[in-house]
Amino acid sequence: MIMKVHGFTLVEVTLTLFIATCIFLFGIGLGTHTLASLQEKLFFNELRQTWFATIYQGEQQKQYTWIQFEKKQVKFSVGQKTLKILVYPRSLTPTTDHQELSVSGLGSLSPTTETFTSTLGKEYQVHFQLGYGTQYRVEEYAKR
Repeated sequence: MIMKVHGFTLVEVTLTLFIATCIFLFGIGLGTHTLASLQEKLFFNELRQTWFATIYQGEQQKQYTWIQFEKKQVKFSVGQKTLKILVYPRSLTPTTDHQELSVSGLGSLSPTTETFTSTLGKEYQVHFQLGYGTQYRVEEYAKR
C-alpha cells in the first residue's frame, strides 16, 4: 500500500509568497504616503498655534516678535529670547530663501506669504496678515 502525502508544491509556495510580498510592499508605500501627509498637517497646525502664542506673548511684553523661516526649521522669538523651534517634516521644504517676519509690540505686520513644496506633489502657501482686532490669519492652501 502506497501512502499519498498531501502538501503544496514548491511552485505553489513560491507563488503564494510572491503575491503576499507584493501586497505587503504596496501597503507599506500607502502607509508612508499617509504618514507624510499627516506629519505635514500636524506641522501646519503647530505652526499656527505657535504663531498665535508668540504674537500674544510679544504683545503682552510690548516687544518685537521674530519668526524666522530657515532652511530646515522655523524659529519663534520674542525680543532676544527664542521661544520655540519647529523642524520641517522630511516631505516639506520652503521654496523661498531665509525669510524673517517681524511684528512690532503693537501688533503691526506687513502681509507676507511663505511657500512650501511637498514631496507628495503639493504646494502650500501660508499667508500671514493683520486681521480685525489685532488677530492674525494664518492659512495654508494646497495646490495640486
